[in-house]
Amino acid sequence: IVQIGEVVGFDDNGNGNISDLNASLRLASGSDPVNVSQASYTISSPTGSATVVNGNEDVNNDTITHYQEQGLEGDTSVLKDQEDLLIVGIDLVEENGISPLGESETVKLIIQSPAGGQTYKELKTPRNIDDNASYIL
Repeated sequence: IVQIGEVVGFDDNGNGNISDLNASLRLASGSDPVNVSQASYTISSPTGSATVVNGNEDVNNDTITHYQEQGLEGDTSVLKDQEDLLIVGIDLVEENGISPLGESETVKLIIQSPAGGQTYKELKTPRNIDDNASYIL
């Protein structure tokens, strides 16, 4: 199972909304290694609709980007130890079925691991979103 740490949302298009999310992922205590490229992400909107996003950055490279931060070897997206840290970037503009997040919206980010485990984090956008700014959600 993967733990979701800090999630940073930012306005990458200058429209005063959250167009991109960067979620920090670590391996949960006692978990077997997880290939994050085989995970999927569900983003639920404030209206109750949900979109499932393929987590493979090679297949879904318009939407998903992996940034190796700590402990990962080579060009891998496999979390093997609790010290491993991977940032997953999700472009909300490029993914069909989800829109950039507006001010004062609440959404859920759910990660389904390949083995079936899942974890989620509820995110709330700020009341005022400035153009080209970033926020911890």
